[in-house]
Amino acid sequence: MVTMYTEDPRLPSSTPSLDADGQLDWLVEPVPDTLTSSQTKLVYLYLSIRRGGTVEELRDALGMKAITLYPVLDHLVGLGLVDRDDDRYVLQAA
Repeated sequence: MVTMYTEDPRLPSSTPSLDADGQLDWLVEPVPDTLTSSQTKLVYLYLSIRRGGTVEELRDALGMKAITLYPVLDHLVGLGLVDRDDDRYVLQAA
């Protein structure tokens, strides 16, 4: 039995383009070298692609427990990579 991968319809569908150097550009922020945990990288990439999210949105989309997400988000805020606006987390403007 072959299981086919289906894309999550909640994630934006984007086609890569070529940048000035001829490299694929997916319009996703590069993951900072300071992030070493796979969970932290995953949350960062989600926030980059979705342009922000709540703990509930992250929990549902990534399948992570809220008790795991809060310290990850606090760490990203502490590093100055993410801002918290009420219950929403967004990447800091570069």
